[in-house]
Amino acid sequence: MKTITYKSQMTKDKSLRLTARSSQLVALISFLIISISLNAQQLQSYSDKNYNDKVQTVLLHPVADSLVKPIIHLNDMMGKLHLQFDVFSNDAPYMYYTFVHCNNDWTQQSDIQQIEYLDGFSSDDIENYSFSLNTMVDYVHFDLVFPTEDMIPKISGNYLLIVFENELTPENIYFTRRFMIVDDMANINVNIPRYPFDLSLGTDKQQLEMTISYPDIFNSLAEQYSNVTIQQNGRWDNAVTGLKPTYVYPDYLSYENNTKTVFNSGNQYRRFNTSNLHNLPEQTRSVVMSNDYYVVTLYNDQRRNLYAYVDEQDLFGEKIIYLERDDRNAAIEADYVMVEFFLDWAPVMQNQDVYVMGAITDWNLNEKNKMTYDFERKGYSLNLLLKQGYYDYIYAVKEKGQTTADVATVAGNFWQTKNEYTIYLYLFNPTQNYDQLIGVKTVLSH
Repeated sequence: MKTITYKSQMTKDKSLRLTARSSQLVALISFLIISISLNAQQLQSYSDKNYNDKVQTVLLHPVADSLVKPIIHLNDMMGKLHLQFDVFSNDAPYMYYTFVHCNNDWTQQSDIQQIEYLDGFSSDDIENYSFSLNTMVDYVHFDLVFPTEDMIPKISGNYLLIVFENELTPENIYFTRRFMIVDDMANINVNIPRYPFDLSLGTDKQQLEMTISYPDIFNSLAEQYSNVTIQQNGRWDNAVTGLKPTYVYPDYLSYENNTKTVFNSGNQYRRFNTSNLHNLPEQTRSVVMSNDYYVVTLYNDQRRNLYAYVDEQDLFGEKIIYLERDDRNAAIEADYVMVEFFLDWAPVMQNQDVYVMGAITDWNLNEKNKMTYDFERKGYSLNLLLKQGYYDYIYAVKEKGQTTADVATVAGNFWQTKNEYTIYLYLFNPTQNYDQLIGVKTVLSH
């Protein structure tokens, strides 16, 4: 096994890097003030997306809980979100980050200047980094807790974190991640009845009924300027956006009898654990060390849509990077292993693609997590290089040309499924021309 150690000049190099960063940052500030709006418009999307193949295992969550969505309360701003990511490299690149304010449905940048939503610098560098230690795959681990005193968001709403190398140009962007800042002004109550209001939709669906109470800010403009987003687990492909109230009452909004609030229930997520490669991990058929990395082969997965619901705990599709041994630092000592997935399925699906979905693949549906049909083995296969830890995953099927996936094709639909729903309430501010986020509520289906 190859051993990666800290270079003897690391302390000196880091000091030189910090000096270089400071002088470079001064030069960058004036450049970024002019260019940030232009370049942000050239993003492919305002979503959680990796643009550079070298970046791996991006984690963004509150400091105190790695399984909670990246949300900050406006009245409690400082140092609340923890960003971690790896870069496959033997050298640490100069990494910077900035924020872009977005509209309520993440389709575009807000039509306001950066100075209106950000105090301090327009970008900042990521100083904390470490080299991987005793791993077969070399990487540099970066670590940042933000907001910092140097760059503080001033208003609520949707924000896109952009991490880039050297200067903010499209080719230098490594990845983008969504986070939200909420200004708590509304009270959201949610009820999930046993059956949807329209039984023709099926009894295996989960429907959300909501009431939202609010101060006088809504008055007669509630329907025009309010928008609700509903997110199931960590998914954005099937999220509901731009939801309007069914009824507007003097002191609350009501959302009921609306097909947009009816979700497929799906099934519990599958799981595997690679935190200890020396004992055969959970759900694992074999572990083999190749020349470049460990190869973990999972047991073949079977369809669940034809069987009764089985009540199993999961993490609502999330992941945890950790090592079973407490005396090791998973951030830099966890290795990358090739995990082999296989789904027994015959015949091949026509005009449909199958994906491994969850936080394991950043909830995306792209070429990197699209499975390939193996006609000889009669099923779908996929290999993913993943950092050691615990992973939830589910198989998602998407019609070609569509953007929303269906998990029921493989996993089935069961009303008993435990899902996590997050409701975001936005109010457009016509005088300041941006969408405020004035309420967030997370509920479980059961």
